[in-house]
Order: sequence, then structure tokens, then C-alpha cells
Amino acid sequence: MNNKDKSHYANCLFKVPIFRHLNEKEKAGITELINVRKLKKGNAIYNAGEKSSFLYIVHQGSVKVSRYNEDGMEQVVRVLNSGDFAGEKSLFTSTIADDYAISLEDSMVCVLDGNQLKQHMMDKPEISIQIISELTNRLSDTENKLEKHNLTSVEKRIATSIIELSNGRKYFILPISKLDWASMLGTTSETLSRRLRDFKDKGIIELSGQRGIKIINFNKLEEI
Repeated sequence: MNNKDKSHYANCLFKVPIFRHLNEKEKAGITELINVRKLKKGNAIYNAGEKSSFLYIVHQGSVKVSRYNEDGMEQVVRVLNSGDFAGEKSLFTSTIADDYAISLEDSMVCVLDGNQLKQHMMDKPEISIQIISELTNRLSDTENKLEKHNLTSVEKRIATSIIELSNGRKYFILPISKLDWASMLGTTSETLSRRLRDFKDKGIIELSGQRGIKIINFNKLEEI
């Protein structure tokens, strides 16, 4: 990939908090390390059991990060959209991946080689500080989500998720399937469907097709 192409895709990298506040000279140095992968729907970025030292940032599309339990049931950990990233755990240690990253649609992903980035960071300590800060924030966020997940009911988790996914809109389309949504919420698709019907019967939401949700009573969702 030539420098012009790299500059075109560099904005995906600078959506990531750890690189967002770099100056132009620092950004130019990081841009040289970028490679771009084009993925078809269903393609794997990486699989559990693989050894990797790469950071992956979604430029376009969406990617599902999930795990499987001993019974073969999938647990969706998170869904990555434009600007989100994964692979940070193995970026500096080359550990074995314990989850799967699969594209949910045709996507483009920026890739940073951890070995190259570490070499670059040796000359740019301010980048190291930002990375440590961001990873600390992500760890804290994960711990908070786990605590909330353990303490709240399914109904509360669904209501909270609807509010978050709506991003202030009255109507939105789920970015993932209801099966994956249920997995993220730690429940079954049947339970999710029942709770959504309950919300609909109570006049809180309206359902449209497989993924359309219209919020009728935002205040009630917040109360739940």
C-alpha cells in the first residue's frame, strides 16, 4: 500500500482514543504502520487459539467478538463499529486469542503490527502514556459492565440496552441479530422476545420487522 492509500485510511486509526490527540507529525509516523484488510460478511479477522500481535480497528462495517462455552453456546462479548478496536490484549505480549472476531457485513479493518508499534513507541513516550490510559479505562468499563450485568434483571438490561442503542433516536435498527443481542445481554433469544413483547404491550416500544425498534415512552424505559 502506498503512502497516498495509507493516508486515505488513516482516519480509522485516529478515531481510536489512544491515537486521537496526536499532532500531525505523530500521526504521520503512525500512518506508515497501517495496513488495511477488506472482509466479506462472515470472514474471520482472527480465531480463538491463534497467536497474534496485531491491533485491529474497524474502518467501515461491523465486527462481532464472541466466545464459546464448553457446550458450544456462543456468547457475544461486544460488537465493533467504525472506530472501535480489538486485539489490544495481544498487541504487546503475543498471547493466544481466546475469542473470535467475525465480520457481520462487508467491512474494512485497519491493522497495526504490535512489533512495529512497540518500536515506534520507544521514540514516542507520549503515545505509550495514552495507550496505558485508554487500556485502563477499558478495563474499568469492563468491570463496571460485569457488575451491572450481575446485579440487574434481564428486563433492566434490555431497557438499558435499548436506550444505549437508540443514541437519542426515537427509531433505530438493531445493528446485530436478536440472537447476538440476547447473547450480549446474557439471556436467551426466547426470553428477549418475550420481554420485547411485554414492552410493546405496555406501550413502551413498537417493533418493526426483525430489527426495527421505535421508542414510544422513553421515560418508562428509564424508570425500568
